[in-house]
Amino acid sequence: MDARSIMGHTVHRGLSMNRYFVFLFISFRFAYGDVSYSIAEEMKRGSLIGNIAKDVGLGIATLSSRKARIDTDRNGKRYCDINLSTGDLITTDRVDREGLCGKKATCVLKEELVLENPLELHRINVHVQDINDNAPQFSEDLISFEIGESADKGARFLLTEAHDADIGTNTVQRYNLQNNAHFTIDAGGSGRKHPELVLVKKLDREQEKELKLVLTALDGGSPQRSGTAIIHVTVLDANDNAPVFSQAVYEASLPENAPSGTLIITVSASDADTGPNGDITYIFDHVSDDHVSLFSLDQRTGDIRVFGTIDYEIETSIELRIRAKDGPGLASYCTVIIDITDVNDNPPAITLKSMTNPIPENVSPGTEVG
Repeated sequence: MDARSIMGHTVHRGLSMNRYFVFLFISFRFAYGDVSYSIAEEMKRGSLIGNIAKDVGLGIATLSSRKARIDTDRNGKRYCDINLSTGDLITTDRVDREGLCGKKATCVLKEELVLENPLELHRINVHVQDINDNAPQFSEDLISFEIGESADKGARFLLTEAHDADIGTNTVQRYNLQNNAHFTIDAGGSGRKHPELVLVKKLDREQEKELKLVLTALDGGSPQRSGTAIIHVTVLDANDNAPVFSQAVYEASLPENAPSGTLIITVSASDADTGPNGDITYIFDHVSDDHVSLFSLDQRTGDIRVFGTIDYEIETSIELRIRAKDGPGLASYCTVIIDITDVNDNPPAITLKSMTNPIPENVSPGTEVG
């Protein structure tokens, strides 16, 4: 075969490829309208979300002929699928709002309806609504105080707050304290509700050396859920001062590749009392298990260090709540905000959704193919 024949054969194959991709480009189109649904979390598997075929204007026969399917960019669980016989969008797994979105105000599952011949995509947003499926919980079942009998009426003692994984009205709304002669409870105004034990009648150690009171946290859901803790008050001579942090909020910056053991920041509280009354212990307060596995806190020095693997792509900012407690049990709190900085530790990733079809061999050179 001479050079001219070889060149002609090469050009012929190049033109065939161009025609192939022109047909691919023509057959590829998108639907730009979003379809939105709203469901309650914890629905049973197989529950109806909505009729996706009707909502995007497709006939039932079209679903099978165009190989309709639900696609997602998430790794792992699939939460919904399409019934090709009815066009219904149904749940395929347990949807736990707290596990998916934590305390975020909105929780949305993003899916896509994929159709072939031609390729067509419809974005689907499934808004997951909170239900009252979590009860308030205290980080301690027993809250201990040693309060001097010389404490004045009106003295306040900060209690650890109850935590509820739900949001809105389904989270903690109020606290109740068992009826007694010496104390009442004050949970403050709106927002974060830190209950305080308020002394309304002076203590007398000669009459009563200790008190045990039931503290109840209640949420606003229906049906209402609650959690309890026992307050144990030992009456002693005065422990007049609670620890005081040098700052209410500490801020630090941390690169995501920081090695284990890296010192992030040191929190510091002081106590005007002496001896055991002034000995301060630092502990995490209502910090999630995920965050506890990432950081260590020295109970004596207040040093916070890297303990696990920090990933900017998972969280860009982490908030830790620290409690300083003295020997008899008086406490104060501070917040540590850690801003995670990005490093170049991820290669680019390309996600392709495509299909192939033949194109005419007589396509013109220069035709756009993609």
